[in-house]
Amino acid sequence: MDDELKNNLEESFYKLFNSSILIRKKKRNKALRKKTLFISLITQHEKISNKSIKLQAEFNIDLSDYEESYFEVMDKLILLMWGGTTYEIINYYLYERFNMDGTLNCIIETNEEGEEREILLKTPEDLYNYLFQVNPNFLN
Repeated sequence: MDDELKNNLEESFYKLFNSSILIRKKKRNKALRKKTLFISLITQHEKISNKSIKLQAEFNIDLSDYEESYFEVMDKLILLMWGGTTYEIINYYLYERFNMDGTLNCIIETNEEGEEREILLKTPEDLYNYLFQVNPNFLN
């Protein structure tokens, strides 16, 4: 917040309430910052992949030779940062979630009683929430 604006607001509140008011910018907590960063990372990955698919479909431009190294680096960083189980879930989300016809695949989870449930991950936030459910400490 601009210092001049902050001072003007503090003075106005002082006149209004006849009491000193301290205005501070609220800091987002660390967990929220990590969640936002994770969702942004996954969103950007999807956008890059979608642009490549669009270039291939509309203009017959194949950038896979250039992009392959980038995606391999990203995959390795994800594996290094979060380990095998989280990597496999993220990898599923990025590369295996959609069928060729555009329909969505699901994760089938089996509980201790042997009951199955289907989990659809439609958005990066769905992915984050599922990863957080599987391992609440995955971003720590």
